[in-house]
Amino acid sequence: MSRRAKENTLKRTNSSETLKVVFKRVDEDKLDPKSPGKWSVRLNKINEDDTKLLNSIENIQTSDINQETPKKRSESTYTPRRSRILNKIDEEQNSEVSPSKRTRRTSILVIENNADPCTPTIKGIPARRKSILKTPTVQKTNTPRRSIQFRENVEECGYVKKSAKDKLAIDDEEDTSDIALTRKRLHVAAVPNSLPCREKEYMEIYSFLEASLTDKIGGCIYVSGVPGTGKTATTTAVIRALKAESEKGRINKFDFVEINGMRTTEPRKAYVEIHRQLTGKTVTAEQAYNLLDKRFSTQTNRRGNNLTILLVDELDILCNKRQDVVYNLLNWPNMSSSHLIVVTIANTMDLPERILMGKVTSRLGLTRLTFQPYSHKQLQEIVLSRLSGLDCFNNDAIQLVARKVAALSGDARRALDICRRSSEIAETEAKEENKKAMVSMLHVQKALNEMISCTKVKAVKACSKFEKYFLQAVCMEVERTGIEEVTFYGVYRQMKTVTALHGFPLPTTEKALGISTRLGASRLIISEHARKDVHQKILLNISADDFYYATQVNTEE
Repeated sequence: MSRRAKENTLKRTNSSETLKVVFKRVDEDKLDPKSPGKWSVRLNKINEDDTKLLNSIENIQTSDINQETPKKRSESTYTPRRSRILNKIDEEQNSEVSPSKRTRRTSILVIENNADPCTPTIKGIPARRKSILKTPTVQKTNTPRRSIQFRENVEECGYVKKSAKDKLAIDDEEDTSDIALTRKRLHVAAVPNSLPCREKEYMEIYSFLEASLTDKIGGCIYVSGVPGTGKTATTTAVIRALKAESEKGRINKFDFVEINGMRTTEPRKAYVEIHRQLTGKTVTAEQAYNLLDKRFSTQTNRRGNNLTILLVDELDILCNKRQDVVYNLLNWPNMSSSHLIVVTIANTMDLPERILMGKVTSRLGLTRLTFQPYSHKQLQEIVLSRLSGLDCFNNDAIQLVARKVAALSGDARRALDICRRSSEIAETEAKEENKKAMVSMLHVQKALNEMISCTKVKAVKACSKFEKYFLQAVCMEVERTGIEEVTFYGVYRQMKTVTALHGFPLPTTEKALGISTRLGASRLIISEHARKDVHQKILLNISADDFYYATQVNTEE
């Protein structure tokens, strides 16, 4: 018998009698063997008490099913805001609104009502009570305004706040002594009035650029030479002279753009820098390349734009494996409709033949100019031209500096640095003795001794014989390739020449790798730790001048 049959009464519709089914649990002792379970079933007539019970049950069920109005809520148990929200819900339910809209509006109201976050209740676990503690708020402090009276006093005193540049200009104006002007003129960043000993190179660059601007055609020129020989300074001086001529209307106007391979993090960033200097806008590398290609290779844009002179310093840094950037920079000037002139500067003379691809070398052309290292007479003339009109340097001191630097590398910047340091030493001693500062050979010797006392120079002096030969081989390989990062295989070949000149046998490859490891531990070189073979990359961590100076001092001693 089903559960529904158990709960409901059975009525006989054909007879007037009403029967009820009674289930009674029977003890196991009195259980009938024929009964299927522990329950006994019998039918009894319904009496008056049973009739009242059935009627009450029917009335309760009918009231639950046909209930239309909800039980009235006691408004005293709710806040005013909650009561208004519940009233809106009741109005919505009574109004003629579609079920979907009614559900959506009701949910919105419920969300607004339950805006405060609360912890969800889990069956058997009471909800956590909301904390009544509040985080103390820090009161805002108002900055007191400057009083009007104080501002008037400041204005009466004539106080004006000066920038850092104004302070530096005031300091320079106050210190007008000869020794101060000497330090100023000997600074490497100071722009001289003329460039002695580079008149021939100056005229060659000037003639090439002037002819290209006059004919309105593109072109390339390759300038090479060891560091400190005046390549960038001479080219910049030519550009200044051409700018002055264009302002006077003697030659066509042009735009000047300068990039340096050392300042670009990635070769393709050169496009971005060129486009930024021409237009003042910064775009991606791909967009910059497309815009520059349209500017320099399309004939229709030639009428609206001036000619452009592009100076590319440290060209070898832009030479990646694909060499696409260098190729594009050198290919644009060779187009028939081009209006771009490129001046490239590098530290090696045979860079196009040794590193650049054939198609890139062909775009470079045959216009090349090589800057030779300065001799001691030229270095002496350069220093004297900087000190014209000042009498605070002994001629013998200048000659000593020029001979020392010319014997090392012929770098004019190193000669200027030594002279400037000598003037600082002389000024310090003159202030202690209260007399006029005069730079002598003694001050130059002190400046040279400071170079000797340099930590890196001391480390080179403490190296063994074959370690010095290895460093010399690294310097020779850097000069040969023009690239600071060289391989162990190239250094080992140079070391073979160095040891042969000194009459010593060439060490084995294993011993040479051990020498490289020891020099890397002393931080004189930076070697690649990932591989220990002939293809290991090596970077010289000291300047070539410091190495040659340290080895020559040891030889003299």
